[in-house]
Amino acid sequence: MSKKLNGKPNLSIFGGVNLNHYVLNTIAFKNWLDDGASQADLVLKTKNLGFNFVEIRNEFLDGNSAELAKIKASADSAGIGVYYSVNDPLIKDGKVNTDIDRYISEMKVLGSSHLKMNIGNMDNISSSFADDLKEKISTNSELEFNVENNQTLEESKLENIVAFFKLVDKSKLPIGFCFDTANWYWTESEPNKAAEQLASVTKYLHLKNKSGTGNSKSVTSLDKGEIDIKPLISKFNVNEYGFEYAAPFVEIEHDLNEIKTLN
Repeated sequence: MSKKLNGKPNLSIFGGVNLNHYVLNTIAFKNWLDDGASQADLVLKTKNLGFNFVEIRNEFLDGNSAELAKIKASADSAGIGVYYSVNDPLIKDGKVNTDIDRYISEMKVLGSSHLKMNIGNMDNISSSFADDLKEKISTNSELEFNVENNQTLEESKLENIVAFFKLVDKSKLPIGFCFDTANWYWTESEPNKAAEQLASVTKYLHLKNKSGTGNSKSVTSLDKGEIDIKPLISKFNVNEYGFEYAAPFVEIEHDLNEIKTLN
């Protein structure tokens, strides 16, 4: 079943086939990354787990363009698409983060058209922010640009995100939301309340669960935590599902198959 966004088919083409995007963020391989593995070495593992897209994290790159090209070659060989996740705020000191041009360039070298950043703080935002950002991203017609709620209260409290998307709507910026299902518990909110206000702008879901409270909170696989994931997912009209947690592969494969049954 094809999902729709704002009444229009929200389908992407990879290999000439309309498909849902099942995306594995490379944090799933945290043990390998901590031991110094290149994300290029994780692409085929991602495909073998049943995913059709891999999400590369910029904080685990070595800064060398050769690694980006190697990731692209690995993805092309495996027949898998690429998302690019940048752990940096779009809004920096009230202005457009000046590194965005580099991130877009890196995304292209990866062979990707999907870029995700954090939002940043809306306080004291520049009056020229919207125009400056539009100039940066509107010329890249193939770019799907999303911002995400991270675990930082300053950037990802619900009020800050709602204010950001009011600006997006007013300025007609081509930006969508990556709704992380668990991070709300780190920013004094909860996912169902957030979904009520942000489902209409959400293009991409970052799926993970959480357990514990206070300083004992931790991220879990989808079946291990306290969030009732399937009813939450049903609030959204998307076809992009990212899995962002480290867990035994058997749990990741189980969660992927469970999400696939919803489509």
